[in-house]
Amino acid sequence: MERVQAALGGLAVVVLLYGGYIVIRTLTRALYALIWFTETVAMFVFALLIGYVAYRVLWGVSDDPRRH
Repeated sequence: MERVQAALGGLAVVVLLYGGYIVIRTLTRALYALIWFTETVAMFVFALLIGYVAYRVLWGVSDDPRRH
């Protein structure tokens, strides 16, 4: 009976270690994907801002109501 308990205890440790590894790996990959997505969105917004500034500078468009 003690051997069965020891075997079950050893199996529980193996499952805990391997399961912990899987959980940590999954969380780090999810975090990496979240960071990649955030970086992509930020780069897109930055490109829009630069494009808008270039549009305003190159075409000389003004929001000044006195110019209309």
